[in-house]
Amino acid sequence: MQIAGNGQSVSRSSPFDRWRRSRPVDAPPGDPSEPGAPAARIPPAPRWVPNLTVMTSDEIERHLTGLFGRRGYTVWPVPSRGEVASVLLICRGQQGVVVQVRRWNAALGPEVIRAIVAAVEFHTGTLGRLGCSQVGGMVVSTSTFNDEASALAAASGVLLWDRPELEAQIQADLARPSGADSQGGRA
Repeated sequence: MQIAGNGQSVSRSSPFDRWRRSRPVDAPPGDPSEPGAPAARIPPAPRWVPNLTVMTSDEIERHLTGLFGRRGYTVWPVPSRGEVASVLLICRGQQGVVVQVRRWNAALGPEVIRAIVAAVEFHTGTLGRLGCSQVGGMVVSTSTFNDEASALAAASGVLLWDRPELEAQIQADLARPSGADSQGGRA
């Protein structure tokens, strides 16, 4: 709640409130800001390398949910409201990351980095409620990043996975024994 300039209180709702009200009654809860919201179900590792060129944004998001989940992260997809990029909140121990997934063909510029920095600020409270005290940002793209975007990401502490890195991570995921995280434990 905020106080308006005339001394009256003004109620401001969260974007998550709007999503909760518009969600069908029988839809499963998935908003990580809801108390006790379940994390995403982790799909099994694929048996072959997926073709990023023909995958939809939702398919890439599901694949990344599995990839991060098999590495020991708890994953919460953030409900999309017609945005260009989908968002995943991932958390392991004290480390939380806001992951923006961009399915694009041309090199991405600095506006993408500014968007993830804003998303990190927006989701820091939610990740804090989930137990993450160290929060960062990451952009995963089916494209590349131009030099200006790469420089801004380095200055902002944003991790970038371009298409070659995404393909390398997928290959590494396929090569790992099923269910083991990167430290050799179970997911």
